[in-house]
Amino acid sequence: MYRSEKTNNPMLFPRLFHLGSRLDSANRWLKLAEAMPWDKLDELYGKYFAKGYGRPAKDSRLIAGLLAVKLVKNLSDEDAVQEFMENPYMQAFCGAEYFAVEDVINPGILSERRKRLGKDFFDFFDSEVPRIIKDTKAFRLKTIKDPRRPGLLSWLKDLFS
Repeated sequence: MYRSEKTNNPMLFPRLFHLGSRLDSANRWLKLAEAMPWDKLDELYGKYFAKGYGRPAKDSRLIAGLLAVKLVKNLSDEDAVQEFMENPYMQAFCGAEYFAVEDVINPGILSERRKRLGKDFFDFFDSEVPRIIKDTKAFRLKTIKDPRRPGLLSWLKDLFS
């Protein structure tokens, strides 16, 4: 089962920053979050889950955000989740409203989602997200060799040549 938990980009983490301090809106993760096609990713993500029954799936923004973190930083699933847990800006990028200090997601869910999500989700993700990352100039992508996704390496070479 999947229920969309779409929210706007959160600006406050009142449990972490006392007195309602705001996150720095110039942060590169928040700038990238503004440019991301969250609605389209949510629509494609939701197609792979039953409507109305079963255990609710993790939110599309969390999963797509962590996949983008993996892409930007060239990390393993475990390292991406660890960085997410340590960084309030990454948590905001992934749609969190409050800074989480407890485990939010098991790294194994990313592997499970890569198997479950279909071609249209990854075709869109692979075509749009790196282009957006490049266009925002918030990060520089590195060439990635991933034997599970053979098209990614050639695709990245084409994008930056």
